[in-house]
Order: sequence, then structure tokens, then C-alpha cells
Amino acid sequence: MGLDLRRRRGSPIVVAAVAIVVFLALGMVVTAAIRDRGPTPQQEVASEGVRISVPAGWPRNATKCGTPMRDTYIVDVDLIAGCAVLPTPRVDYAEIRLANLDLDPVAQLATETGDAFGHPVLRGGDALPDGRTRQVVVVPDRQVVLVAVSSNPAVAEAITDSLRVD
Repeated sequence: MGLDLRRRRGSPIVVAAVAIVVFLALGMVVTAAIRDRGPTPQQEVASEGVRISVPAGWPRNATKCGTPMRDTYIVDVDLIAGCAVLPTPRVDYAEIRLANLDLDPVAQLATETGDAFGHPVLRGGDALPDGRTRQVVVVPDRQVVLVAVSSNPAVAEAITDSLRVD
């Protein structure tokens, strides 16, 4: 009988150990499945002598009156005087544009010096009133401003980190 009592006392420990092993194995399978999907597919966008990577599903210049209407990348778009969209849609976007760096208020956010493929750059950013993150990179020798806005700070940072100067 003493042998049966030991088995009964040990049974909960064995069951707990098996449950832990099954839980860990399931966690590894789920993690591997997520990892195997890989990173979000990207597309390369070039304008004004710089290149960035943005999500592949983003269309070019999905704007109205220069305002992004859906997740998009914006290149080669001029401001349209007397045209505005209110309220401004809460979408993610990346924009490459030429700018007068001394007068551009967004360019003024970039104060941290850095380097991008041998070109000096200035980096900075802020949080918009709606909570989205805005990352800015200025390439002074090209008079170019890159702006990445996203509700996910990692997306905005990935876009600005992908900057390459031709």
C-alpha cells in the first residue's frame, strides 16, 4: 500500500510537469509560425535622390488636397493652395519632399546629427496630438525632408531607418 500512496502523491507532480512541457511546446510552435511569416513585405520608394522602404500595400500618393486619405507614400506632390481636408484622416504615411530647410517647421524637428551612406543627416520627431508618432530625417545637402507618420512607432522608425541616399 505504501507504494500506491507514493504514486498518488507523485501523480500531481507528473501531471504538472507534463502540462508545463505541453505549454512550452505549444508556445514554441506558435512563435515559429509567427516568425516564419517573416517581416511585412516592403517596396522601395525613390525620390529626390533618396530611397526608403515602406509597406508593399501602400499606394503612391493616395491624397486629396495633399492630405493622405489612407496609408500611403507621398512623393513629388506640391501643396495645393486653398484646398484642405478636415478632419485630417488618422492614417500612416511616408513623405519625401524638397524643402526650404530654414522655413520648414517639420524640418526643424530634426536636430540630432547622424549619417546616411556618407551624407550628413539630422533626425528627430514628436508625437502628434492624435497619438501617432512622427519621425523626421533631413538630408541637408539634398534639401530633402523625409517624414514618416504611424500609429505604430516601430513602423515610423523602420521607415526612417531605411533611408538610403543615392
